[in-house]
Amino acid sequence: MTKISFDTYYDTYLFECAGHTEYASAGQDILCSAVSILCYTLRALLREAYEEGKIDRYREDFSAGYVRMDFELSDDNAPILDNTMAILRGFQLLEEAFPDFIEADI
Repeated sequence: MTKISFDTYYDTYLFECAGHTEYASAGQDILCSAVSILCYTLRALLREAYEEGKIDRYREDFSAGYVRMDFELSDDNAPILDNTMAILRGFQLLEEAFPDFIEADI
């Protein structure tokens, strides 16, 4: 099962995704692919925002079966958070469709 979470600690936002869905065998798992592309999309959004100075701090850990990203928004950057939430909605939709394989605490 893949477990996804998104939490806030004061001014820091933390995203974490761990585990494999085990919906199908490695290389054939369409759910793992869906989770992966959402993780890469979130990563691209946050990296670009960091490079543009819209995020004060950004850290990431991408490894097989595990993703962790945490960031602090610069002043008044609600659009970054809105876009982040739109991507996170994709994880919720996957959980709704495949609750035996994906758990999203967002």
